[in-house]
Amino acid sequence: MRRPGTWTALGAVLALAAAVAVFAAAGAQGRTAAKPPIVIGVAMDLTAQMSPYDTPALYAVQAEAKKIDAAGGVNGRKLVVQVCNTQLKFQQACALKLIQQGAKIGVVTCDVEYAAPSVQEFIKFGLLTLSPCIGTDQMGPKRFGPLGRLAFTLGNIAQDEGAAMAEYSRYRGWKTAVIVKDNLLAYFQNVADAFKVRFQQLGGKIVQEESFTSFSNTIQAAMTKVANTKADVIAFPTAFDGLAPFVGGLRQLGNNTPIINSWGGDGNYWWPKNPPVKNYYYVTYGSIYGDDPIPAVNRLVKLVTAANGGKLPATGSFIPGADLVDALVYAIKQAHGSTRGAVLATQFEHFRDFPATSGLITYSKTVHGVTGRNYRVMFVNNNKARYLRLWRTKKPANIG
Repeated sequence: MRRPGTWTALGAVLALAAAVAVFAAAGAQGRTAAKPPIVIGVAMDLTAQMSPYDTPALYAVQAEAKKIDAAGGVNGRKLVVQVCNTQLKFQQACALKLIQQGAKIGVVTCDVEYAAPSVQEFIKFGLLTLSPCIGTDQMGPKRFGPLGRLAFTLGNIAQDEGAAMAEYSRYRGWKTAVIVKDNLLAYFQNVADAFKVRFQQLGGKIVQEESFTSFSNTIQAAMTKVANTKADVIAFPTAFDGLAPFVGGLRQLGNNTPIINSWGGDGNYWWPKNPPVKNYYYVTYGSIYGDDPIPAVNRLVKLVTAANGGKLPATGSFIPGADLVDALVYAIKQAHGSTRGAVLATQFEHFRDFPATSGLITYSKTVHGVTGRNYRVMFVNNNKARYLRLWRTKKPANIG
């Protein structure tokens, strides 16, 4: 028979064991209750011809995500940015890799044709898919059908951008124009078409139209054809390898007609040294040179410059890059923390004048790109760029 003291000691041991078990269970429960991160899968070009546009946007995505995480994340969940360099060759493979790594949101390159393989994979798996700066209305149902409801761009659509170029040209009193169209991408073609429609609506006259295709050695022929044409302005919406030979070639031939470009002609990475870029205008999301009228843009320039090893961002795409994260975070919060693509797409379609660094953002069920946002009109002379003014499109062009 046990002594009474033995029962007392045994009871104390059992009580202690029970307490330890409770604390252990509570600790395990606390660990399992930690909320999983929200993985943003970025399939962008960091080394080929889209890198001057994709890389600054990526730096801004990463910087903005880091800032949000430092403030506690999104409803307690961290943002994790996973990156796959498509090199404009591995778009589909990158998207699949990122989905396997747990991506809940897809982010793609800044042109819809280059981005299409990634977009198709992301939306097939039901992911909300965003681009910082695709510049056409094709990032949505227009190109991708019903699943395109999951696809949005933070970029301005070409109908708006080409119209802005035309309106500013007429504001300057330029009555006649030459159009040189780059047939490489739908974006370039659409901007040129929008410029033509809006310029003529405003009483301007198109005196000559020429075309070329980037990376096909056809720019010299186009440049030669317009070199002797008398006009008030040359509309030249393009990027890539045609910029320097066209702009520099005209000046070497003594043609000093103002040239106006889309945001594809942003940045100084392409400027030839001799002859320097002269009498050249372009519209973009914001100035990379520290003279933007919006202080938040100038702060972003510093952040992205620091992330880029002290070098200025190549183009202004970093601004909609930051806006992408802010818009995504807002949509997730409005959706009570859901990251389901269809739920977030509904939130994006209900954006009405959403305030972002680049300006106000509005979407609809059919238009998943931005209109009505202020452009920065920039001017380059003797390889020195400066901000001129803001310009908001009064009427986007109807190009069908």
